Amino acid sequence: MKLSSLFKHKAYAFNQPSDTDQDCKFAKQLLKKVKPKLKVSKITLSSVCDDYDIFYLTDEKGIFFKLKISLSDIKNILKKEITALRSLGKQQIPKYVCHGKVKIGDEVEYLLTKAVESESIRNIGRSVLVENMQQFFANYFEFTKTRAVRNSYKDNITKFYDSLDPEKELPEESVKAIKSYTDYDKCKEFFIVLKKEIDESKNQLEGFFKHKCHGNLVLDSIFYNNHFFYLDNLDQTCMGHPYIDLCDVILDSGLSKQNDIQILDKFCSEGSIDNDRELFYSFLQLQLRKKLGALLLTYIREVYVYDSYRYDKIIEIADTFSHLYERFCEIPIFNDNKNFIMKTICEPIFGVKA
Repeated sequence: MKLSSLFKHKAYAFNQPSDTDQDCKFAKQLLKKVKPKLKVSKITLSSVCDDYDIFYLTDEKGIFFKLKISLSDIKNILKKEITALRSLGKQQIPKYVCHGKVKIGDEVEYLLTKAVESESIRNIGRSVLVENMQQFFANYFEFTKTRAVRNSYKDNITKFYDSLDPEKELPEESVKAIKSYTDYDKCKEFFIVLKKEIDESKNQLEGFFKHKCHGNLVLDSIFYNNHFFYLDNLDQTCMGHPYIDLCDVILDSGLSKQNDIQILDKFCSEGSIDNDRELFYSFLQLQLRKKLGALLLTYIREVYVYDSYRYDKIIEIADTFSHLYERFCEIPIFNDNKNFIMKTICEPIFGVKA
C-alpha cells in the first residue's frame, strides 16, 4: 500500500499560516537595528521551520542574503550553525555575516549569511539533483575538504534519541491528544525498539566517524543556482562519514534501490574514497531507521502541535513516506506494525482510531 494513494481524490481544509507581510516587516525592523547600513531592496519569507524562520533578501547592489530568526534557540541550533560556517573555506558559501540577540518586543536571536540567489532542491524538484548528480558530488566533496569540526555524528545520534520520546519532545496537551486517538503504549514501544536498533548500528559504525559531513543532508539543505550546488542549514555538521550524507540523499530523493550501487560507484569515484559496499549498506540501514523515526515524529508534531495548518509539510511527509515505503518494509519492527502505523498516520484525517 502506497501512502500517496490515501490522498488521491480527497479534499482537506487546513488553517492558513500567519500574514507573511507582517513577518517581513518584523525582519526589516531587526535588520535596521543590527545592520543599519544594509539597504534592503527585496525581502521574502522563504520558510517557517520548527526552530526558526528563514528570510531571503537582496540589497540595493543585488547581493543575496539569508536571515534566520529564532524566538527561542533553546537547542542552540543557530550557534551550532555559526561554528560550522566558520569552518568553511573562503570560497565556500554561505558566508557568515553576523549574529546575535536583539529585543523587538520579545528578545529574538538571528543569523545573517551571504549566499547566491538559489532554491532548495525541495522547491525546484528532485530531477535537478538527479540530472546533475556528478556536479553535486563534486561540490559536495569541496565541502567535506574544509576544516574539521569538533561535533561527532555520535553526538548527533544521542540528541536524536531524545527526539524519539514524545513526552520529552512534545507539549503535554499534544501527548494527551495522541493518547486519545491512538494506542500510545504501542506507539511508544515502537520508538523504543527503533532507538535500540539505531544504537546498535551506531556502536558498530562509530569507528568510521572520522570524516567531515553535513549530518542531515535532506532536500531542504541542498541549493542550486543553475551553475553549482551548495549546502546550507549546517547545524548538524559533524565528523562522521560521507556515506551518511550519501544515504540521506538517496533516501530523501526517493531514488530506486536498483540504482544504489551505480550511485555509490559514482560517489566514491568523484570523491576518491574507498568503495566499500558492505559498509555502505550498514550506513544505509542506520540512516533508514533514523529517517523512519524522524518522519513519524515530524508527522505527529505537524498534526498534534501545529494542528495540521502547515499543509505543505503534511503533503511533503506523505510524499516521502510513499517513496520510502518499500524500503521501510525491510525493517522488521515496521513490517510487523505497518498496519498500525498507517492507521496512526491516517486517523487524524479520516477520524479512524488505530
